Amino acid sequence: MLTFETSQLQGAKAIVEKLVDLPFQKVAHRISTLDAQPASPNGDILAMVTGELLIDEEQNAQRYSQVFHLIPDGNSYYVFNDIFRLNYS
Repeated sequence: MLTFETSQLQGAKAIVEKLVDLPFQKVAHRISTLDAQPASPNGDILAMVTGELLIDEEQNAQRYSQVFHLIPDGNSYYVFNDIFRLNYS
């Protein structure tokens, strides 16, 4: 599941459609903080990221927060939940 601002999307198809339909072409991430901790005895990881997005040719970055719940899958992980929020102030 992806929560993007106030929209909740479930399933790979719905999530990809949302991301493809966003009204910009280029995004650069500048990560300010990254915190992670175990989420269960099964090896899950909960990660929180804060930072700034540089969108297209804009000069003013937009602040964001994002939380990921990562589930182990063999030698890798997949994103089980993703919460994204722009931080307006």
